[in-house]
Amino acid sequence: MRKLAISAILLNGLATATAVHAADKVRFAYTVQVHQAHMMVLQDYAKKYNIEIEPVPMRRYADQQLALMTNQVDVAVIGYVNVGLMEEKSFRDYRAIAGVSTGGQSLTLAKDIKATQWKDLEGRKLGTAPNSYAELLFKTSATLGGADVAKIQTVSFAAGGPPLLSALKEHQIDGFVSWEPNNADAAIAGDGYYSSLDIGANPTHHINALMAVNSAFLASHRQAVLGLVRAAIDATNALDADPDKYVDVTMRGTGSSLAVIKESIPRGRLEYKLYDKEAKALLRMVFDAKLTQIDTSEAVDKQFDYSLLTEAAGKPKSQLGGE
Repeated sequence: MRKLAISAILLNGLATATAVHAADKVRFAYTVQVHQAHMMVLQDYAKKYNIEIEPVPMRRYADQQLALMTNQVDVAVIGYVNVGLMEEKSFRDYRAIAGVSTGGQSLTLAKDIKATQWKDLEGRKLGTAPNSYAELLFKTSATLGGADVAKIQTVSFAAGGPPLLSALKEHQIDGFVSWEPNNADAAIAGDGYYSSLDIGANPTHHINALMAVNSAFLASHRQAVLGLVRAAIDATNALDADPDKYVDVTMRGTGSSLAVIKESIPRGRLEYKLYDKEAKALLRMVFDAKLTQIDTSEAVDKQFDYSLLTEAAGKPKSQLGGE
């Protein structure tokens, strides 16, 4: 009887351990971009915290937003702008828990096209990824800069890449708005150049991506999510401290050449800080440009949860992008 009791205790402990291990699995969606290199290797750093990541690489924030909203993933990297888009759809079952990147998106123009002000783009044909953060930020900046975006023709290139670059090379478009390494590809090939019209030169300071978690998953798996944030901090610091590793990870993740990666990296920054003031400015800009029908800036105070980031980093909110 004593042996049976001990066996029962051991089996129960094993079942409990198995349950804990299963609870530490996180379905994680990110974008295959230069300035998400730390997300590409996040699973390597998550192991330290006993977190098993199921990576789900995608191409657009719109896809990751949909995956988060439909419970296909537990945590997703989305654009700050997607906060407004989710709010407008009355979806609030999420929390923003850490930053991911700033910059990394630009307006590229064909080498024979000159534009010194936004209005110069009227009558031009630009490639964009429909409903992407890059397109929304471009339209907002162009509108606030005095251009009539209705007079700027956009051509759809959902995932960028060779079709977009070929269209620029063959003069089917006058330029494009996209994320790295598309812009660097065009610059290295000599088919385009980085425009002086900066889509991030505004109160947003070109905040780009953040990490959002499903509210229910956070409530039931807080330690796993905390481990994920700690891993994100570790991965960011590791790649920032080792430029060669950063380049290697990005080359393997995106398939781009060494020259393109070196051109891309200075165009943005890996992050874990979560910027609330800039997020509010972005959501107001998007509303002012009539890209959302309601002002969703109040969502920042309600949906940005700094508790995990402050605990993981050991720093106050004021040092982590918050006010």
